[in-house]
Amino acid sequence: MGVLVLMIDKSRSRPVKFVIGVILFAYLSYFVAQGAIGIDLFDAGMSSLVRVHNNGFFDAIYKIISWIASPAKDIFWMVLLAFLMYGFKYKIQAFWSLVLLAGGDVLGTIVKHLVARARPIDHLASDTGYSYPSGHVLGTFLIVTVVIVLIVPELPTYRMAQIVKWVAIVWLLLVMIARVYMQAHYATDTIGAVLLGWVWVQIMAWVYQLYARHLLQWRLFYRSYL
Repeated sequence: MGVLVLMIDKSRSRPVKFVIGVILFAYLSYFVAQGAIGIDLFDAGMSSLVRVHNNGFFDAIYKIISWIASPAKDIFWMVLLAFLMYGFKYKIQAFWSLVLLAGGDVLGTIVKHLVARARPIDHLASDTGYSYPSGHVLGTFLIVTVVIVLIVPELPTYRMAQIVKWVAIVWLLLVMIARVYMQAHYATDTIGAVLLGWVWVQIMAWVYQLYARHLLQWRLFYRSYL
């Protein structure tokens, strides 16, 4: 039977991770909503740093990254991962992954409307809605979490596992940079998305521990790995 490590297994540190994530996300959301000067200065500095090499080449690269990591594409990538996991008898994990993304999108939408932060002035017309947190980054973070926690441990070699793990992490960082470079989001929008995703993953890991074994009784998840 396949073994799921760290996030799915019981962890004494998970409550601590959850509390720290909630506190950091709450503080950041509060200061963003209040338009704190320190937040504005940080975002301005990060934007200048990211856009220091502003040219046509980077425009094209970051547009492609943003397109691949769009919320609609995130749904496609997660469904694809779930389909593959289900086919390899990781049925409960596949279902969990879909719920993880769906719930994360709902939470992100709720926070967007609660904070109601306007996007940067020079954002593209195609970037609509509120700015905080970044939907692109939130979805990407959840997909990367599934890859690292559910897929990487099952890869046949340590070398392959490390390559996939670090490629996933670098991809997340590139998406964060791309959204700031394209002026679709402030840097704190991307950080807020990561913190929200982190908190949601802790909650969903707890839910997995509580209900995974019960799902084995459902015909849909018959003979699934745990």
